[in-house]
Amino acid sequence: MDRPPLIVSDGLTKAYGPIHALRDLSMEVRQGEVYGLLGPNGSGKTTTIRLWLGLMKPTRGRASIFGLDCWRGGLQVRRLVSYLPGELRMPGSMSGLGVLKFLSGLRDGEGLDRAAAIAEKVMRLDLRRKVRKYSTGMKQKLALAQAFADPVDVLILDEPTSALDPSARVDVMNLIREAKALGQTVVFSGHVLSEIEAVCDRVAILRRGRLVHVEDMHARRRLRMLLVRFAGDSPPPFPEELGLSIRKPEGAALLLEHRGELGPLLRWLATVPVEDLAIGTEDLHSLYNEYHGPDAVDEEEDFTR
Repeated sequence: MDRPPLIVSDGLTKAYGPIHALRDLSMEVRQGEVYGLLGPNGSGKTTTIRLWLGLMKPTRGRASIFGLDCWRGGLQVRRLVSYLPGELRMPGSMSGLGVLKFLSGLRDGEGLDRAAAIAEKVMRLDLRRKVRKYSTGMKQKLALAQAFADPVDVLILDEPTSALDPSARVDVMNLIREAKALGQTVVFSGHVLSEIEAVCDRVAILRRGRLVHVEDMHARRRLRMLLVRFAGDSPPPFPEELGLSIRKPEGAALLLEHRGELGPLLRWLATVPVEDLAIGTEDLHSLYNEYHGPDAVDEEEDFTR
């Protein structure tokens, strides 16, 4: 994806005394992509988002959106971005439509018709009801309707599917796809790996305030896993052009990675002594577990300095 960077972080750090909530974050989000921030609570996702929006001053480093410094030009940045916070606060005395009118009014009323349409037709909300009578999930749906309706080029959504039922989660993923089709850039954080895997172009994995890995999801979707048991004492040599590599032994079989075209692989397999074969894909769980599973190891144990 050869697109210009839209959000840029350079050594972005936020410390509270000796504790680092975020440390030396350097990354870029490209224009028009869907970018996922992945990690458990306390990994730095929300801190990153708040620094991007100019809601907090970085301890050191800088971030920019559209070339605007996120701290010094925070007001301008927030005008250009639609933000869904992870913790919502809404006036309970207002109706659902009243909340949408108020929020749209901050942008001169633009997006109100679309927000109401998303809320009623996609999220299936009764906008005449008072917000105090909405459940937590219904409030989340109302805020999402406004976020996706805002006339902006960038959407930053902090855990957008929290508190939602499974069907509403599907609706949100479809709205993200629609936003991308319109040319918008979408950044969202979350815990549900299947959602991030389904819609993201790239995924950043954070661990204890550090960026530990960025994964190109298009390349990952082309990755095949082969569990092969060859006849004989040793496997045949792999032609270099196939793009095969050994992940690890699995008993008498081998677990192989394949990133090339399927046709040449199948033709080669037909010429070698294969006793058993299974071909599948690898989901995001295995990659996530490398950094957050029970066997994950910190490269640096002391995160307080």
